Amino acid sequence: MPKFPQIFLLKCVFLCLFLVNCSPPEDPTKCASRNTNCTITNSYGAFPDRTICQASAVAFPASEEELISVVAKAAMAGTKMKVATRFSHSIPKLVCIDGEDGLLISTRYLNRTLFIDRSAMTISVESGATLRQVINDAAKAGLALPYTPYWWGLTIGGLLSSGAHGSSLWGKGSSVHEYVEQLRIVTPAGLEKGYAEVRTLGTGHEDLNAAKVSIGVLGVISQICWN
Repeated sequence: MPKFPQIFLLKCVFLCLFLVNCSPPEDPTKCASRNTNCTITNSYGAFPDRTICQASAVAFPASEEELISVVAKAAMAGTKMKVATRFSHSIPKLVCIDGEDGLLISTRYLNRTLFIDRSAMTISVESGATLRQVINDAAKAGLALPYTPYWWGLTIGGLLSSGAHGSSLWGKGSSVHEYVEQLRIVTPAGLEKGYAEVRTLGTGHEDLNAAKVSIGVLGVISQICWN
């Protein structure tokens, strides 16, 4: 006759195999009419002050070229912009626009792994790629990320911009942004540059440190090369 600990263990296994279920958070961006008259919250369902932020519209660029076009049109019109990630995991209201007439730019479809250089031990991705996707793609090439936060649903651009980190003091430490080799960021510009500019910032560039942990206020990160 099975003992109580064995029965308890069998029940736990049964529950895990047949009754436990999980799913990603709901889309934090919701619009009343297609991509206009929108609201945004975070993956917890509300910000610390229990509010939900508003925006006049949301754009979903699927390439760097489309992102440039979105930023240029908004800059030309003088529209305020903020960057939103796929699951909006940040607890503070970093994504909220001042007022209700701004534009949210979602990196939901900027989610491709672009290139893996096994000899240089680097991986280049678009900023909306999730941590889970990057870990899996790196593993297929026999590589591993040195340090990561705990949740796979974070996007690479989001975790960089908010200074996310793992847990270690070894080497460069566990801050993910310390392992960035290069990034591309789309920023508003003047008429002479078509109202948008792509800046490529590599190791040693004076603006790289600011762009890596910019909490979304310096532009939209489009691509990251990670060591």
